[in-house]
Amino acid sequence: LDDNKKGLHSTVPKQSYNFLFDPINETSFTSLQYSITMSSSSTTVEVELKKRRPGCTGMFWRPDPTGATELASNNKNWPRDGAKLKGTTTEAKGAKWLLVTHVLQKGSSEWLAAPSGAAMPYEYDNHYYLE
Repeated sequence: LDDNKKGLHSTVPKQSYNFLFDPINETSFTSLQYSITMSSSSTTVEVELKKRRPGCTGMFWRPDPTGATELASNNKNWPRDGAKLKGTTTEAKGAKWLLVTHVLQKGSSEWLAAPSGAAMPYEYDNHYYLE
């Protein structure tokens, strides 16, 4: 219908729904439902990557658990033991995460940008944690 011809139809705002699939829980849901189940903080925090037991020497980047940004790369600058991370916290998939913007490797004085979409869980396998 021609929008210039008044009275022939009513204008209804269009709503768009993005359907997402959660491979862990094998369920589909709309982005509207997803945004309700997540909470996040826009305050930047600084935390340190720590571990409870010997083993690995760091932790590879994890993809953004909110699905908002795809992980650009798992470059060579993934956090090593004792690295400091800057970013914002969010809760997704029942866990607390850091959406990382910068990393400072232990012994370095230069903060480097994390790849876009990089995230770290606050707790991982009772091994690594952020504090």
